[in-house]
Amino acid sequence: MKTYVFEGKNVEELTLQALKELNVKEEEMITSVTEETTGLLKKKKYTLNVVLKSDILEFSKEYVKKIVEGMGFNNVILETQRKENFIKITIHTDNSSLLIGKGGRTLSSIQNLLRTVLAKEVPAFVNVLLDVENYKEKQQKNIERLAIKLAKEVRKTKEPITMDSMNSYERRLVHSVLSEFKGVETESEGEEPNRRVVIKPKE
Repeated sequence: MKTYVFEGKNVEELTLQALKELNVKEEEMITSVTEETTGLLKKKKYTLNVVLKSDILEFSKEYVKKIVEGMGFNNVILETQRKENFIKITIHTDNSSLLIGKGGRTLSSIQNLLRTVLAKEVPAFVNVLLDVENYKEKQQKNIERLAIKLAKEVRKTKEPITMDSMNSYERRLVHSVLSEFKGVETESEGEEPNRRVVIKPKE
């Protein structure tokens, strides 16, 4: 993946130079800046590293397709979306349930591999979301519905309820959806991978 490097004495000027030379908008770039002091007068020199989101998207597509096909899946189709704060890749195959894995573990493993590779290739963090047949989107809605249902029960009975163990992303969903829910509060307890959300009545 190509990284564009710009060097100079002013970060704002370097950013404008990058925008002009690459002919892109600022939201289309992922950037990082390094600072160096040089010479006897200790003048500051800045290096702006730029990777284009379009290049990240193409790299990610090729990497994911290579992994999925290497696992033996056929007729792999990748659907991509480039948003301001994240890139989403949705995989479509003949056997989506097998690719998702139990509890989404296979899908999560592929996403972790992709994030590890991108961390080496891209000079700054980029949020890439991987999904299969919109499994995560459906799962998110199911978790949110369950959390609200249990919260209503806790509010009614005044008794706490401990949910099944969840990964950190799923727990954040529960905390988020119930943060404005009157009469209850949430907290996580236990150790990974069996960490759970407890929904409690709020005084």
